[in-house]
Amino acid sequence: MDFGGTCDLAVWCKLLRDKGWTGPQIARTLGKSEGYVNNLIRVVERASPALLLRWKEEQNGVSVHVCATDWLVQVCLLPHELQDQELAHRISVATR
Repeated sequence: MDFGGTCDLAVWCKLLRDKGWTGPQIARTLGKSEGYVNNLIRVVERASPALLLRWKEEQNGVSVHVCATDWLVQVCLLPHELQDQELAHRISVATR
């Protein structure tokens, strides 16, 4: 399968999980590690709408890249309000 970027891959992983696939099944099918797949699903499940929209925009080349996958995995554990604050901070630093 060819994905438009990591954001699209994450959405596909989440859809497969919602359809009953297990983490190991998804990982094996995609040739990725189970931990990586589970992290992508976690981001889709927990990220604020603003964070998800920004990630998608970056994948489409619309916005400056600030949503690194490792950062998303960490920040999505915060409440949505704090995620949005962290995103605003990263954007302001990246556009200075």
